[in-house]
Amino acid sequence: MSLLEFEWIGGRQKAANVPLLSVENLTVRLGQRLVLDSVNVDLYEGEHLRVTGPNGSGKSTLFNAITGVVPVEEGRIMFDGRDITSLPTHERSHLGIRYMRQRENIFPTLTVRENLQLAVGVNGYERFHEEFSEWAKDIPSDRSGGMLSGGQRQKLAWGMVKLTNLRVILADEPFAGTSDFELEKTGLTLCVIEHQLLR
Repeated sequence: MSLLEFEWIGGRQKAANVPLLSVENLTVRLGQRLVLDSVNVDLYEGEHLRVTGPNGSGKSTLFNAITGVVPVEEGRIMFDGRDITSLPTHERSHLGIRYMRQRENIFPTLTVRENLQLAVGVNGYERFHEEFSEWAKDIPSDRSGGMLSGGQRQKLAWGMVKLTNLRVILADEPFAGTSDFELEKTGLTLCVIEHQLLR
């Protein structure tokens, strides 16, 4: 039995008949250890879901399974009506699925401008400044990613995500330094882990 719990926390609720992302009876075993046991969850376009559970319950493993990093023993993963269970990681990424980890979500040796150019294109910083002016004024374009505060890194990472038009974001601790209200305005489809909310 799965120890994971899923809670709707915002965004549009079931705006479409078919989920954008659907996990069906997903079972994952790492070595001899059963980490996920028949997990089921639907994520509709525009929704925000929270994943909670005790340490070791498989929160990160679920995201790794959805993105193809770990193999699935049983069950399937559907994306926009298509079975992607056997697709390699890079093909799932091309479909618009991104795992935004708690750390290592930007390149620390590159400047803010270079991070945005790499993720978005030549005019990445200008687009970031235009769409997220309140965030951008707090983040110097010539500062290296490794010199940013935790909140600045999160804002930069979220800006990169939004500007690349990804369809589903799987995020670990996404609200560090960034309020729920600000993220609500981005219109993203989110499934998030928030460790501090574990019960």
